[in-house]
Amino acid sequence: MTELSRKEQAAREMVCLPLDGLNSIAEVKGRVEELSPFVGLFKVGKESFTRFGPEIVDLVKEYGSGVFLDLKYHDIPNTVKGAARAAAQLGVSMFNVHASGGLAMMQAAGQGVEEADLPGGEAPKIVAVTVLTSIDEEILNIECGVSGSVEGQVLRLAKLTEEADLDGIVCSAADLDALKGTLRPGFLFVTPGIKGTSTPAGEDQKRVLTPGRAVAAGSSMLVVGRAITGADDRKAAALEVLHDIARVLPE
Repeated sequence: MTELSRKEQAAREMVCLPLDGLNSIAEVKGRVEELSPFVGLFKVGKESFTRFGPEIVDLVKEYGSGVFLDLKYHDIPNTVKGAARAAAQLGVSMFNVHASGGLAMMQAAGQGVEEADLPGGEAPKIVAVTVLTSIDEEILNIECGVSGSVEGQVLRLAKLTEEADLDGIVCSAADLDALKGTLRPGFLFVTPGIKGTSTPAGEDQKRVLTPGRAVAAGSSMLVVGRAITGADDRKAAALEVLHDIARVLPE
């Protein structure tokens, strides 16, 4: 087993790996077993949760990693409140909602977690998705009908998330410069669309950065998918990600 340095161990806690594209629970177990030494959180998204259900959450937790439940709740407030309560009771470390669902919906997510009976358990972090990393300004303006820049829309939704008293947002690391100093201390920035230093993020990602550049820009948690899972040697690619993050962490 690879021994991680102190800074690499800190970097591991900042890396979240999606469990997408796996067709059996045995494949999931193999992926988690293989990469949990390098990954602090595994992201369980729509595909994997639909295929495997809560069993996949329990499996990840057995290996000592946390779960980011990436189901992007976006519905009427009462429905989201119930989903948030259920997510908290599953024991996930973090889950998300769409900020575009509005203030009342996001507040309802927080209420759902508060209503969950979690004796001795830690409440999950709630983060709100701002603008998907597959969306650039042309798509935002023409297809979505939202005028202005991507950065401006991210900032509006981030401020709304802060008003809802959630823990942070999901955004591109490329948007972080526009957010610096505008939100409360401790606000979380979860950033997908991360490419490796020598591996890509995926063709559908428009606004991407390398891990080290993302952390230097202010990312709290990096969602790294195909940069690791698409590599010939996944462990080596994951370690490369940790090295790149570690070099920008303070001593």
